[in-house]
Amino acid sequence: MIMGLASKLNHFSPINLTQMDRVKLLSRTDTKYLISQAELEDILVDLSTDYLILEIKGKRIASYHTNYLDTHHRSYYSDHHQEKPKRHKVRFRTYLDSALSFLEVKLKHKNKTNKKRMTSEPKDYMDEDQKKFLSLWIPENPIDLFICLENSFQRITLVHKSAEERVTIDLNIQFMNGQKKVKFKDQVIIEIKQSYLNRFTLMSRLLRSRGIRTLRVSKYCVGSILLDPRLKYNRFKSRLLKINKINPIWNF
Repeated sequence: MIMGLASKLNHFSPINLTQMDRVKLLSRTDTKYLISQAELEDILVDLSTDYLILEIKGKRIASYHTNYLDTHHRSYYSDHHQEKPKRHKVRFRTYLDSALSFLEVKLKHKNKTNKKRMTSEPKDYMDEDQKKFLSLWIPENPIDLFICLENSFQRITLVHKSAEERVTIDLNIQFMNGQKKVKFKDQVIIEIKQSYLNRFTLMSRLLRSRGIRTLRVSKYCVGSILLDPRLKYNRFKSRLLKINKINPIWNF
């Protein structure tokens, strides 16, 4: 499937990390969709007219690794499950192809996302710089956080040629927790990131024309449920069933 994708991605003109600065969008609106890899290949055919593709060291499909942190009471997961309008998430995100790693805080308030980050690699303990950074943005004591879930995936990043819009396409998603591992078989998560909500750019219109609806799906929450059946999941059940509809992965 990756080979088929790669041939379609060759139709896009490239953009590098420096050129992408105009769409950092650390403060933004996010709109997510869940599709299959076959649907993705079908959609990509029509996108190269309006979008550029991020290319790093000749690669157009990048590899990522994430370490998610939470309290021992899983407060961040619970806040998300309860759909609190104001919540936050802490993670280490490593961009494997560019050898960059960041400690990140994602602050969510209603439909707006603000991301704060510092260059930092994941460690078994919080150093002073990490603690100082986190104390600026979260109410919890940083030493009370622990790595509760790991996640790896591959990502295609598209940048609209004129609008302030970036589209990330995540595939080959897998989750790890100790010795446990679960991998998505055919599911793809698309996220449209914009400075303000615009339903009329090409990606939104193509998805809508194919009857694909928005779906608020969090990799952190889904991975947590798949690897820890003790977690409460009733508010996520409909989303988990849609994941299963593409390819069964969740046993309930």
